[in-house]
Amino acid sequence: MSAAFSVPVVKGWCPGLFAPMQAADGWLVRVRPPLGRMSAAQAHLLADVAEQDGNGQISLTNRGNVQLRGFGLEAAQAFPHRMIAAGLGQADPEAERRLALQVSPLAGIDSVCAAEALLCAETLRSGLIDHPSLSALPDKFGFCVDGGGFFPAGSLLADIMVQAADGPVSAQAGWRVVCGNRCSEPQTVQDAVQTALALAAAFIKRGETQRPLRMPSVGQSLFAAIGLTCGPAPVVAMQGENRPGTLAGYLTGSIYAAVAPLGRLTAATLRACAQVAQEGDGILRMTPWSGLIFHGLKKNPEISGMITDPDDARLHVYACIGAPGCAQAAGDVGRDALALAQFLPDKADMHVSGCRKGCAHPGAATVTLVAGAGGYGVVLHGGASDEPSRILPKTEDVRAFLQALPKGDV
Repeated sequence: MSAAFSVPVVKGWCPGLFAPMQAADGWLVRVRPPLGRMSAAQAHLLADVAEQDGNGQISLTNRGNVQLRGFGLEAAQAFPHRMIAAGLGQADPEAERRLALQVSPLAGIDSVCAAEALLCAETLRSGLIDHPSLSALPDKFGFCVDGGGFFPAGSLLADIMVQAADGPVSAQAGWRVVCGNRCSEPQTVQDAVQTALALAAAFIKRGETQRPLRMPSVGQSLFAAIGLTCGPAPVVAMQGENRPGTLAGYLTGSIYAAVAPLGRLTAATLRACAQVAQEGDGILRMTPWSGLIFHGLKKNPEISGMITDPDDARLHVYACIGAPGCAQAAGDVGRDALALAQFLPDKADMHVSGCRKGCAHPGAATVTLVAGAGGYGVVLHGGASDEPSRILPKTEDVRAFLQALPKGDV
């Protein structure tokens, strides 16, 4: 390993409502909107808090959470109480920590998404709240309810996934539970939720150390532990790259999406998004692709600071907060990622990482750039932890490298 690209410190946990994290630019606080949605009034509140108590910088995470930056310690400690009062968190810290649950962003508004998707999500959420023993799950252990539709089944990834089943199944048995590389037979909503909870309990009881999303073979042993017959998981459920084709602009019906470049927006931009939501049904729905969904609009919104053009090159780049927000980052990778996006070949994506940890995009990208003391290390079709094939000292060198790549499928 090159000395210019040293091993970063891995904290192994994510900030939560009751667990702020200290960063180079102050304390990070995070809120997990119930079922991945919040009202326009709640969005206005978050914007106000971001400006009053933080530095006004907001991030949309790949788990559908909202993260605010630059808080002082006292403000970070007061943050949970304000969010609970606003209906954006649980009063019980342990119950709040268990609710790592993603839901299809279009559940309830997409006619092709499974009709029971919201019911399934609400049932699973209630089950997680009612099972204190599941607090023993690792911090990053997550669940999802994936109803398919415009965003097809497999677009969401988690350790335990309750997915709408396809094929000849009855309306009373339209859900399969996917864990690692195995899945159940189609089940009812209630049975699928109980299976998901039982698999999570088995993970704890067996003392597993590798999460199913990271070690797919764990799924078979967990199904065996609960005595349930399982089969191979659908290939789509095992794909590492799960971004749908259309992320921004018009989606379907009266549904539109806006994406925050690199997942970042300001308090003013969030207020603008809340105002757009009020032109429709008043709800902002989170996506795991740094986006917000609006329902009931008559046209594609124009929101300063957000991407609403589905062909925008910035949709194909990832970057962590970088310097000066992170002490481990070797450069302002966000600035560079946005500047270099226009030089990417078609069908290519790019991850620009401040260190080898690769927080913004754990998987492989067409081009991965890792910041170091000597410039950017380049990894083709790999991740930030892989050994770079070359070092490019200046961003001008990176730009020339990208422009020299073959067009089309790299």
